[in-house]
Amino acid sequence: MEKEYFDLEFLKEKLGLCVFPDSLFPDMFLLDCREEQVYITRGMAAVLGTDSTPSKGRMSIEALKSYFSPSSSSIFQQDVTRIQEGKTNRTDSHLNLVKNGQETNLLLVMAALEKPGYILGVMHINFDLTHTHSSQLEDTVRQLRQAEMINSLILEGSTDYIYHLDIVNNICTFSPKAMEVLPLENNTFSNAMDRLLSFIVPEDRGIFLESFAPFLTGKSLYHRAEYRVMTKQGGIIWIKCQGKGVHDENGNPLMIAGSLIDITEQKKADQKISDMLLYDVMTGLKNRYCFEQEMQEYLKEPDARGSVLCIDIHNFKVFNEIFGHSFANRILVEFAKIIQLYISNNLGVYRLEGDEFLVHLKESTQEEIRQKLVPFQMYLSKERVLDGHVVFIRANIGVSIYPDNGETAEELIKNANTALLMRTKSQQHQTVFFRSESMDKLSKKYYLENILRQDTADNMKNFRLVYQPIIEKKGDKFLWHGAEALLRYSNSKFQDLNQSELIEALEYSDMIIPVGRWIIRQAVKECAYWHKMGFPISVNVNISAQQVSDEGVVAFIQSCCQEEGLDPKWLICELTETSLIRNMEIAGQFCKELMGIGAGVALDDFGTGYSGLSYLKHLPITHLKVDRTYVQDLVREPYNQIILKCLYDLSKMLGLQICMEGIDTEETLKQVLELEEPLMQGFYFDKPLEAETFRKDMVNHSVPV
Repeated sequence: MEKEYFDLEFLKEKLGLCVFPDSLFPDMFLLDCREEQVYITRGMAAVLGTDSTPSKGRMSIEALKSYFSPSSSSIFQQDVTRIQEGKTNRTDSHLNLVKNGQETNLLLVMAALEKPGYILGVMHINFDLTHTHSSQLEDTVRQLRQAEMINSLILEGSTDYIYHLDIVNNICTFSPKAMEVLPLENNTFSNAMDRLLSFIVPEDRGIFLESFAPFLTGKSLYHRAEYRVMTKQGGIIWIKCQGKGVHDENGNPLMIAGSLIDITEQKKADQKISDMLLYDVMTGLKNRYCFEQEMQEYLKEPDARGSVLCIDIHNFKVFNEIFGHSFANRILVEFAKIIQLYISNNLGVYRLEGDEFLVHLKESTQEEIRQKLVPFQMYLSKERVLDGHVVFIRANIGVSIYPDNGETAEELIKNANTALLMRTKSQQHQTVFFRSESMDKLSKKYYLENILRQDTADNMKNFRLVYQPIIEKKGDKFLWHGAEALLRYSNSKFQDLNQSELIEALEYSDMIIPVGRWIIRQAVKECAYWHKMGFPISVNVNISAQQVSDEGVVAFIQSCCQEEGLDPKWLICELTETSLIRNMEIAGQFCKELMGIGAGVALDDFGTGYSGLSYLKHLPITHLKVDRTYVQDLVREPYNQIILKCLYDLSKMLGLQICMEGIDTEETLKQVLELEEPLMQGFYFDKPLEAETFRKDMVNHSVPV
């Protein structure tokens, strides 16, 4: 409801003016020419009405005119029109007021306010006070205009967008500065609520309406909210709206005024801080904290089932060591994209730290999970070019399934990581699922690494090399063409330790570099001893993935050969696919340097990887060792005979020596001998021999058919 009478508070609300005293409101009125309404003071109401029936505080202009005589009513209308048309700023007219059937003379003084459409008037019945009232009116108008000027300066100088919303008439007025940003044709407009909602972003309109409801229902004098609005330029900004309003005695809203503040930059800063708390800056993926929060919600469901995958990049640190930190970061970003693209419909992808990532899946059986990962693993099997470098990015995956393997985010991460750590050498680039017994194995693994580290530091205590002969057929005899040096470790606390466990522990603990150099030195020394005994045969040494990137290892090999007086041509370095997939450039350079000093290079376990033929095309090698699985299945798989024949012919065309591994039975030997005269290796001829035994048997190195 409107206020009953025109007073100081009303004028503050209506015009936003507040810098003049209450004493200036005797017999005054305010004309709102746009609404054709008149607001009068109590004093003027008493003049117009009777003692028993005072006039109302608000009436139409026509109603006010009815209080005058016909001629006076006409003069009043002329004065209003002249002021509205800008012909004068002030009028002084003597009019006749009709009251109780009698006419009373009065002086009516009116003046235009700065705000368009408003006229302030004073009614004087006592003519003797005309001059006094005229001065009073002039002072009032002057102070009102000064207040308007002050308000205007405040509005223009403020960085905020000031607004005034007339709830009753649904009219809103914004400060001029708002016109520069908001999509408004005029700073004052009707149908205000619809217009305001039209430029609030649709998703945020509910925020505005919900926050405005307490004021509209009379529960609060204030309105505060943050939401987004569309700008005149077509952009979107965040604004903070705050205002205070007025209600009538029944709690109905009359008007509200306040400001809109552009907080877009603040929101961007807040979002950046939030992203730092929840997201990984480099990859854009969610982080561990975010995973823990989201998993906490998932695990609240009574029938929650799913799985957590812990994925790391196989031998990631080599990228860092070879190409530097910047390139390694590019690998991480690329790997994050691959996970998101090829493990689709996941419940979340997260980066923990380093090269460790988490993927949350809804799949909860091993079969479902393996099927889900097929596109991801197939894509990783291919080489790719990144910043001009040909690289292979391979993944190791450990899986924990909930609720079987854990009921908290922490348990699921720990168990997925345990599965990842417990993969064997044969499980590289495969998916390993957590089992309860994995914890016991993990404890054993860490204990083993500690023992190995101690023995390595203690002059390679408990380490030794054994040698398995490599055979060539000459006529009807099988001669020792060379031998493969194999590492062995003997410790009473690890009597059941096999070769793969030993190598795996050395690789994961980074001890493979010093141990690898020790192997090279011992093998070169032993081969030189054979030559001194009169048996010029070669020695093969396995080179690990880390050794390929071991700076200076080729120079070390050359130095060892010089010290022992052995021509490097008698040393064959065997590389597996694991040694090559990290980067073809580095592997190629390594092979070139080996051949540059005269050493041989063998591609070991050929046929087991994805890119064997690609290696033959790009890498300089001298020997090819066919994986034992092709040889051992010759009898059961006749198709393998065709493959081996093709590989044998290919090696001859490329000028490579080919060696067939895994010849353990006479039946297998007969099948292999159909390939003319390849080099051979297997238990049929000899198991790996201790160095002393090998030397003794070398005298009888010719074995009958």
